[in-house]
Amino acid sequence: MFIVIEGLDGSGKSTQTRRLGEWLTKRGATCLITNQPSNGAIGTLARETTKGAFSVDNEALSLLFAAEHLQHYKEKIEPALSRGEYVVCDRYYYSNLVYQGKTPELFERILMYNHSVMNPPAKKPDVVIYLDALPEECMKRITANRTEISIFEKIDKLKALRTRYISTLERLRETENIITIQTKKLNQSEVFEKIVHKIAPLC
Repeated sequence: MFIVIEGLDGSGKSTQTRRLGEWLTKRGATCLITNQPSNGAIGTLARETTKGAFSVDNEALSLLFAAEHLQHYKEKIEPALSRGEYVVCDRYYYSNLVYQGKTPELFERILMYNHSVMNPPAKKPDVVIYLDALPEECMKRITANRTEISIFEKIDKLKALRTRYISTLERLRETENIITIQTKKLNQSEVFEKIVHKIAPLC
């Protein structure tokens, strides 16, 4: 299976990606735990833009991320799936739609970019888990655990991104298997229990 975990910065998605990978491994599965942007050449360049290292036009950045999704899939995800392994990925092309799709027109073009490189449909995840966290809670975690904050990690931007996440995933529900988990007032273990409850029947 190919599983993606999505959410705002500070939502706990990286922790839950790791925990889910470890849980699958304990059940006897071979599992690749990975993330996007990846540590490859294109992913590294994309990651630097989110740190504000240099300025890139928003639509050009969308193309860069689309290229990163394809390259990462070809280099890491597809080979692991071909070997019969599970893949758990922290972020995928949904983040591209949310973070760069600032207007309806941009959203449609970015969706087109990604769908053009996501063919055949095998490149789509079997399931997407969206951790719906309050921006205020995310900001608390970010400021408590980080020494370096990205250009997106500000309360006003997190609020706007959460709104776009909800609308984006609602738009894609008819064609993709998306599970939303509300994380409000839940600790990491409680969130993980909810993830396992949803994933276990599919494994």
